[in-house]
Amino acid sequence: MPGGPTTTSWSGVRAVERLLDGAGLSGGGSTHFAVVLTPLMGLIKGSVGPDFVVPCVDFEIDVTLQRTARGAVADCQRMVWQTDRWLIGPGAEPFTPPSVWPGTDVAFSVGYRDLRHE
Repeated sequence: MPGGPTTTSWSGVRAVERLLDGAGLSGGGSTHFAVVLTPLMGLIKGSVGPDFVVPCVDFEIDVTLQRTARGAVADCQRMVWQTDRWLIGPGAEPFTPPSVWPGTDVAFSVGYRDLRHE
């Protein structure tokens, strides 16, 4: 939405830039480079009425370049319901909580819940 993060300021874009720089691929991609981001857990950090919410998603991230490294990363955004969909809302991005490994006791203790249906 207007007033929210842009395609150059959004934390997700900056994270990809750092990842590419760290892999030595800041000029572009590689057929030997792969990133898989899997959303596994989520929590609602806060809400105001039915049209504004700050959800957080805890992801497992797998990065492959010669070998695979696996980790966890969390992201929170200000979301606003507009007409028929959720959009990242205006204002500063919320503080992102420390990443916790999905499915662990720590993840559940801080409020994350499983996103997978059984």
